[in-house]
Amino acid sequence: MKKTLLLISLLITALILVACGGSSDDDTVIKFAWWGTSDRNIATYKAIELFEEKYPQYSVQGEQAPWNGYQQTLNNRLNRGTEADVFQVNYNWIYSMYGEDYFMDIQELDIDLSKYPTNEHAPLTVGGKVLGLSISETGYVFYLNKSVYQGAGVNVEDIKTWEDLIQAGNTISTVTPGKFALGRMDAQQVAIMMFSYLAQKTGKNVINSNNELNFTQAELIDGFNFISDLRNNGVLISSNAVDTHIDGPTNPNWTSEKYGGVLQWNTAISEYQNTLPNGGANLHMAGLFQQEVGEQLGMYKKVSMAYAVSKRVEESEAKKEAVKTFLEFMTTDPEAVEILGVDRGVSNNSETQSILMAATNKNFTDSLEWKGHMVVQTLFNHQLTLSQNLYIHPYYEHNTFRAIYESPIESFLLNNINANEAASRIINRFNTELKRAMEG
Repeated sequence: MKKTLLLISLLITALILVACGGSSDDDTVIKFAWWGTSDRNIATYKAIELFEEKYPQYSVQGEQAPWNGYQQTLNNRLNRGTEADVFQVNYNWIYSMYGEDYFMDIQELDIDLSKYPTNEHAPLTVGGKVLGLSISETGYVFYLNKSVYQGAGVNVEDIKTWEDLIQAGNTISTVTPGKFALGRMDAQQVAIMMFSYLAQKTGKNVINSNNELNFTQAELIDGFNFISDLRNNGVLISSNAVDTHIDGPTNPNWTSEKYGGVLQWNTAISEYQNTLPNGGANLHMAGLFQQEVGEQLGMYKKVSMAYAVSKRVEESEAKKEAVKTFLEFMTTDPEAVEILGVDRGVSNNSETQSILMAATNKNFTDSLEWKGHMVVQTLFNHQLTLSQNLYIHPYYEHNTFRAIYESPIESFLLNNINANEAASRIINRFNTELKRAMEG
C-alpha cells in the first residue's frame, strides 16, 4: 500500500512539474535526422558526442540515412506525426511538403539570424515564417581531373570559356582516344549546364516571376545544339546509351580516369573526389565556363540544405530550449564547427566562417567545397548588379515536375529525339505541369 501511494505521489509530482513548465524526460531528448555519406555520418556523430559532453542535461538520438528514400521517409513520418525534432531538408521541400503545416517557425527559438546575409533565409520563409535554418548555399561548378588533361598536354588552368573546353575535348579525344574532357553527364547535370549557357546569353532564369518557362523554343533549340557541339568534340560521350551507369561517383569510367570532369553541386563534390586515385588530389575546381573570358554569368544557386524543426516542438518551452541549444551548438560552437567542417557545404554565417578560416587542424579554405562556394557567391552577386537573379525556383527540383524537362533531355542524350523535338516536349508541358505541382 505504501509503495502504491509513493508511486501515485511521484506521478502527481511529475505532472505538476510539467504543468508548471518543468522538463519531462522527452524534453531532454533531441531526435535529429539527416542524410549523408559515411564522412558526414562520422563527423555528425562526433559532434553529437561533444554536445552531450558539454550539455549533459540533454541526449541526442541520431537518425542517419542515405539520400535515396530519405525524402519519402520524411514525408511519411510528417504525415504520421513521427518525425524527428530536428531534421535536415532541401529548401524546396518547405514548399512541396507543406512546411507551413509541419515545420516550426524558427524565429520562435530566438536564434540570431543577423550573422547570415540579409536575404539568406528569404527562400526559407513562407507567410512570414522562417521554416528552416540555412546550413549552406550551393551552385553547380565544374571540377576537372588534371590527370586526364595533363595526359593530353592540356593545362586545366587555361580553360576559361566553352570554346576552351571544346578545344580541350578535341585534344584529349585525339591524343588519348577513349578519354573525354568531361564524359557522361546525366539529365539533371545537362539541364543545369544548358540553362546556365542560355542564362549567359539572355540573362534569364529558367522560370520567370509569373511561374512560367522563360526560354523560347528557339532558345531551347540553341541550348540543345550546344550540347551536340560538346558531344561532337570530345567533351561529352556521343550517347548515354553507350554508358548506362546512373551513379556518377562510382562509374568505372570516372574512377579509372577516362572521364575528365564533372559538373556538380559544390556541396557534393567529395562524393566524386573520394572515388578517384590518391583521394582525388588532382581534382581542380574550374568554376563555371563562360562565353567570353572575364565574364561572370550563368550561375544558379539555392540554399543547399537547412535544419527544419518539427511543429510539435512548439508545445513545450523546455523542448524549444533544448532544440535551440542544439542548433546553436551545431552551427556556431567552435569545436563542433571544426568537426563538421564543410561536409554540408560552407555556411554563410559570419561566425561559422571565421571559425573555419581560423582552424589550425585543417585548411578548410583550400577544400574543393570552399573554392566552389566562393565562385558560386562571386558570380551570383555579380549577376545581381546586372539585375539578373538566377536563384533556383522552389519547384525546379520538384519530384514530378522535373521530369517535364529532364525526360526530353534524357531522350536527347540517348539520341532518341532531335533538338527540335526535345525543345517542343519541354515547351508543351512545362507551364501546365509547373502550375499543377505548385497547386499541390
